[in-house]
Amino acid sequence: MVDRPASSNFRPSPAPVPNSSGRAQLSRLATAVTRYGVWARVIDDAAPYLRVSNPESESAVEDVFCESRSHDHAFIASFGVHLGSSDSLDLTARNVAWLVGATPD
Repeated sequence: MVDRPASSNFRPSPAPVPNSSGRAQLSRLATAVTRYGVWARVIDDAAPYLRVSNPESESAVEDVFCESRSHDHAFIASFGVHLGSSDSLDLTARNVAWLVGATPD
């Protein structure tokens, strides 16, 4: 017998998708954003995301998600704001770094 929660809405978590194109784009963004002195790592969840944190601030942490678009990938902040695209990775990295307080302006 399998142990399951009492809820009738129980569904097993989807398997992580470690080799997805979105994960690859998040890895590219992680490399670009670390140039600003922040920490970044890809979290393999049902939908992979990039966790970015500023080591100089306990509360400056942001999760960035990747959405496939017709011609590129869009990077979206956890609160729904579009941060940039895979076609403008350097600008996107700057926006993410700014969001966690790692740029002067």
